Amino acid sequence: MEVLGAAASVIAVIQISAEVFDICRKYYIEVKDARKDIQKLRDEMTSLQDVLVNVADLADTPGSEKLAVLRLLEKPDGPLKLCEKALTTLLEKLQSGSGKEKMRQFGIRALKWPFNNKEVMSIIAMIGRYKATFSLALNADQM
Repeated sequence: MEVLGAAASVIAVIQISAEVFDICRKYYIEVKDARKDIQKLRDEMTSLQDVLVNVADLADTPGSEKLAVLRLLEKPDGPLKLCEKALTTLLEKLQSGSGKEKMRQFGIRALKWPFNNKEVMSIIAMIGRYKATFSLALNADQM
């Protein structure tokens, strides 16, 4: 594994999570009936980003190419790739729910939040599992 590859993988996941956060911000402003769920999802995205920034910092440290934990995180079927895939799917679902072009045809300005509370809790739990995995990887490096 090349150090730049690990850092690039982490940065890709951070960028997707930032896009999810940004879309959630737009929903929060325009959707009144799901604000609590949107805020919970935004908070979890921020928390995930914080952990991922620490992983990116670890990948950028001298000698990090020797860290087995980074190689495990970056495997093709590893947590970084799986998290990236899950966040990309989430982003696509959020983007599909923000089809303002269709709404403008009918003179409707508000967005429709594409998830119910149970789905949001499931998404937050999934993000929490990735966050825990990345945190454990950081802790394993400290030992």
